Amino acid sequence: MSSRNWKKKSPEGNIKPLIKILIILLGAIYTIPPSLPASIVTPALPAPDSPAGKEGLTFQSLITRLSILDEPVSREGSGRFSARGPGEYYQLQFRLIARGPEAVRLEIYDPFGQPIFYIISYLGVTRVLSLVQKKEVPFNPSLFGPWSTISHMPATEILKLFWGRVPLFPYISVRVITGDKPERDSLQMILAGPIEQELWITPHPFTLAKAILKDREKKGELEITFSLFSSIAGSQIPMQFEVKGNNGENTLTFRYETLILRPDIPDDTFSFPEIPTAPPAPNL
Repeated sequence: MSSRNWKKKSPEGNIKPLIKILIILLGAIYTIPPSLPASIVTPALPAPDSPAGKEGLTFQSLITRLSILDEPVSREGSGRFSARGPGEYYQLQFRLIARGPEAVRLEIYDPFGQPIFYIISYLGVTRVLSLVQKKEVPFNPSLFGPWSTISHMPATEILKLFWGRVPLFPYISVRVITGDKPERDSLQMILAGPIEQELWITPHPFTLAKAILKDREKKGELEITFSLFSSIAGSQIPMQFEVKGNNGENTLTFRYETLILRPDIPDDTFSFPEIPTAPPAPNL
């Protein structure tokens, strides 16, 4: 990768804008408040389990499929990570080793192949190590702006992005819109609530193509798209996902270049590495 993709000259200058964009994905390390459950909740006004406009489909079956990860869940992959913000652009490399969203090791590398971040989420704890600063990196939810709400989602929900799924927020009502022609096997599902969720789904084979999350009170919006689907072990796996915020001003993209099955990932893969320190000065 060309060094032109590494915009700043100073490592300290690089790290701050990169953290601000990474928090879109990794703000989940904070405690979940009582008002925001970790999982899908029953609507306050229950929706009937009626057909969603396609034969054999129901609202509940769609919700179930949205909460289930397609195999292969345990995997190892690598590829390119890019982050774009006002006046900033970075294109880096990443490596993901995961048994599932509950056990993830994500490594971010600079254009020269040197690691700069280790992000490890395991046993309900998410930790981030900056090898540039040689310390753990704390995240401040205020950096997330109008989307500070999503920073309280558990890490397992946020990390589902790598499996082609999105966090699902509590909802009050649901509406399903289907195509007007039989050959259009896609539909739009709208979950209304404090945070409105619009989901574009293809039921056969099941894929989630796009999700828009709107926080109307704080006037914040995130658009998440999945693309480059590949058939792996009988499932359609997205090889790329993209998160856009602030009307597209901030964009975060992960694209797999390689993806393999890894059913044999050992526990020590998710051990937090020791923070590197400078060697002591020699005695003269």
